[in-house]
Amino acid sequence: HLAVSIPEHEPRESDPHYKYFNQAKARIKKQGLWKCIINDDLCAGTPELHHTHIEFSQINSTDENKIEQAFGLHFENDEEFQEWIESPGNLEVLCTAHHRTRFGIHEIPEPLWNAIRFRKTGTAPAAEVMIGEK
Repeated sequence: HLAVSIPEHEPRESDPHYKYFNQAKARIKKQGLWKCIINDDLCAGTPELHHTHIEFSQINSTDENKIEQAFGLHFENDEEFQEWIESPGNLEVLCTAHHRTRFGIHEIPEPLWNAIRFRKTGTAPAAEVMIGEK
């Protein structure tokens, strides 16, 4: 069993790198992309930005070299790494339902969530979290 609760992400105004998150959000909105990328019948709630590859809460335990190798990147310094964390390369727009609820990426194991990501509209989701049920 996995007990997880992902609260709404509060603004990190004191974080000097938070400006990159706000810049990315503004660019995404300006491009008309401020809507859930899943865009299916399970969509509900408002758009939110999800840290796709590295969750913000995990950056201090992330090996930058592994990120560079996995994505063909090269960071000259920590500032460039921090900027990438808050960039469209590591962000995607999800609705509340696909981000933090029983159908969300923060609740369902990745292989099953990827099946939800690419499922045909109207078909049963591969999984959903059932709180309080056995």
